[in-house]
Amino acid sequence: MIECSDDSQPGCGHILMRPNAAMPWRYNLYVIAIFSVGVLGFGIFWTFQGVTLALPFGVLEMLALSAALYHVARQAQRQQTLRLTPTEVHFKSGLKVVEQDVSTPRQWTHIDIRPAKRKMEAPRVFLVFREQQIEVGGFLNRRDRYRLIRQLKRWVNGPARLAPPQTH
Repeated sequence: MIECSDDSQPGCGHILMRPNAAMPWRYNLYVIAIFSVGVLGFGIFWTFQGVTLALPFGVLEMLALSAALYHVARQAQRQQTLRLTPTEVHFKSGLKVVEQDVSTPRQWTHIDIRPAKRKMEAPRVFLVFREQQIEVGGFLNRRDRYRLIRQLKRWVNGPARLAPPQTH
């Protein structure tokens, strides 16, 4: 998901980027509970039939499912903000707290759009300044990444011309 807001000055604004919303953690707990009843019931049944490893492997399976759902829910909380002012570029990234905070002069920073390597992928967007580069919106889906590219081009290149330039 991408939210853009323009500032009063041309070529300036704020972009907030988040992954598309996953299920809330409460719904993940419902999924874990439903699968736990089935898997543990299956494990208990087979344990009484003499297959002693069914229950421990069922518990391991539920732990793996819980860990995977937790990881996905945590990654869905990732957030990046990009703010362009007339003189600076501010980039912040993190999960619940800011993990990366970069502020550079706008004149030293440029946007590098690398084409996709495969047909179904979206191009990758990087902020490049001096000898550093930071990927912007790496977690965005294809449609949101193209929207990010359009917005950045609009701010960096300015408004589109209505008529071609006239030569004398």
